[in-house]
Amino acid sequence: MNYTDIPLGVKVQICVSNGSDMQAKFISRVMKTGEKSLLVIPFMHKGVRVNFNGQNIRIYMEVPDGEGNNWTFKNCKIDTIKKNGLIYHRILTPMTEGIENRRGERRTYVWQPAIFTIEGITEQVFTTLKDVSPSGFAFVVDPKKRLPVNIGKNVTCTINEKDGTTIHIRGKVIRKEKMDQYVLYGCRCGEQNQEVLDYIERLTAKEKKENSVNDNHSFDEENLV
Repeated sequence: MNYTDIPLGVKVQICVSNGSDMQAKFISRVMKTGEKSLLVIPFMHKGVRVNFNGQNIRIYMEVPDGEGNNWTFKNCKIDTIKKNGLIYHRILTPMTEGIENRRGERRTYVWQPAIFTIEGITEQVFTTLKDVSPSGFAFVVDPKKRLPVNIGKNVTCTINEKDGTTIHIRGKVIRKEKMDQYVLYGCRCGEQNQEVLDYIERLTAKEKKENSVNDNHSFDEENLV
């Protein structure tokens, strides 16, 4: 998807981090489009418009296309502008074309500790599970660990939930990318696992509940701050 192809009214999600740990996610709708920026209903948290200023802030945006595929735009900048008497958040990105979700399905962000058993590494690796989908998952590792993990290696992720439930997700590394603060590994699963699908359903239900207060359905000046 090209940045200029993002349609009016589409719901977009931004993910904000400090360069290492996931901090927050916000949802809004596109109200005006342009070649270099989008204007969206202001992102709100507990009735207050979010301020995206700060050091080491990293923002990326996810946008669905008409076929349900998600596209990612990295290195976004967000500021506040007033146009025709209304306040908007303006989203800018240096990317003219988004990155397609290569797993073909929506990813649910987890960002929590998990245990990883990696082919070729004797000891278990304790690090962060970034996201999960029915067909794969991604995890991040501190580059100082210099793990010998390459494309094609088999990985098993073990998640211990608070209620004592243990979930195992098995996949193969198909992507390796060095980020600012960590190395990201993307894995594709060979087949769908019902316990993983149930886990994603629980995460999605929790996410919807959390986002219900951040999803801006109305847009009038008395609700703006």
